[in-house]
Amino acid sequence: MKQHGMHKAQRNILVHLRHRPGTTGARFSELCATTDMTSDVFKFHIQKLVALDYISKHPSGRYRLTQRGKEFANRLDEKTGREIPQPKASMLLVARLHTGDEVRYLAHRRLREPFYGFWGIGSAPVLRGQSIVTAAREEFAKQTGVEATFSVHGVYHVIDRSTSGEVLEDKLFSIVVTDVEHEPPLREWYGGESVWLTRDELLARTPLFPTTAQTLAMLDTGATFAETECVYNEEEY
Repeated sequence: MKQHGMHKAQRNILVHLRHRPGTTGARFSELCATTDMTSDVFKFHIQKLVALDYISKHPSGRYRLTQRGKEFANRLDEKTGREIPQPKASMLLVARLHTGDEVRYLAHRRLREPFYGFWGIGSAPVLRGQSIVTAAREEFAKQTGVEATFSVHGVYHVIDRSTSGEVLEDKLFSIVVTDVEHEPPLREWYGGESVWLTRDELLARTPLFPTTAQTLAMLDTGATFAETECVYNEEEY
């Protein structure tokens, strides 16, 4: 998807204020001097940033970055005026059910695009301001109705590409693990289905996310970090 950059004048304002002490800011004339615009035209861009709550006018007459503006400017590519793309924060939920000598895993089949029909270990986004273990506990409770205690095992960076090399998704997964001894009932949930499977049963499912085997291998070896690039054709993604 094409991303439209911010107007150069607005970018100049944010960049200029970004490099000034927050309590000092800059006057209209100082900001206008960073462009070749007349003050009347430049005023439109100042008002646009005020409306977006990126800057505010102090009683002293100086403009300053707001809290929201500081956060946005920190993600701004100063050359293009676009937000710097970053990986999505997600988690891989590894729930192991121990019954005697057998271990089964909470497996998931995805029933929404992209990757419709793919099998693997459950995943879910980590929301802004949410702790990783809280996200895991809530996701597990949504699917089973049971509370469980999770621990963070490691980090798995996964870059999905098309056959032409285009980045489809870039995800930074936290691997979270819980062990349960009594099989909880599984609930129906929107967007997928869950089932308890042994390792061999899970790895035999198709289509299977290629990251599934790597995640289980990390748990086996104690590795706390891995990085993988996966390639998908147009029908798969």
